[in-house]
Amino acid sequence: MRRQLTGRRGATIALAVASLTVALGVAPALGAARREVVVVTRHNAKDGTYLVTTKGFTLYTDRADRADHSNCNGSCLALWPALTVPKGVVPVGRGVAGLGVFRRTNGTYQVTWHRRPLYRWTSDKRPGQVTGQGIAGFSVAVLKAPVKKPTTTTTTKSSGGYGY
Repeated sequence: MRRQLTGRRGATIALAVASLTVALGVAPALGAARREVVVVTRHNAKDGTYLVTTKGFTLYTDRADRADHSNCNGSCLALWPALTVPKGVVPVGRGVAGLGVFRRTNGTYQVTWHRRPLYRWTSDKRPGQVTGQGIAGFSVAVLKAPVKKPTTTTTTKSSGGYGY
């Protein structure tokens, strides 16, 4: 059972609690970033488990990029749109760790995975398509590689003769 504190005593306690939370650094900051799911995973036998947008479009990384820096600009961005979020949004991934953002030179905030910028490929027209693998140095952002089935070989023993 909760008892509501009212009057002067209630105001004093409320002020003390507010002061304590600020002093301890646990009060929410004004304008604090909001967390938003922007990346999920998808799985297929060929590519394994890989990153996709919440709408199911495949995400790629560029071999030419450095940590928290994109080399894809201009006509590259027209073909490989950066996965961006509004200022103040902290990207979250269902089943995905290592997401972050960096500020591009044009002022937008691009999502990264383990500090590698993420992109979409304009030729992927439907969710689940993976048509950009290996094009211009871009690769599917693979979380877990596909399991390769071991190949078996059969050897036969030769009798050493010609079999006449």
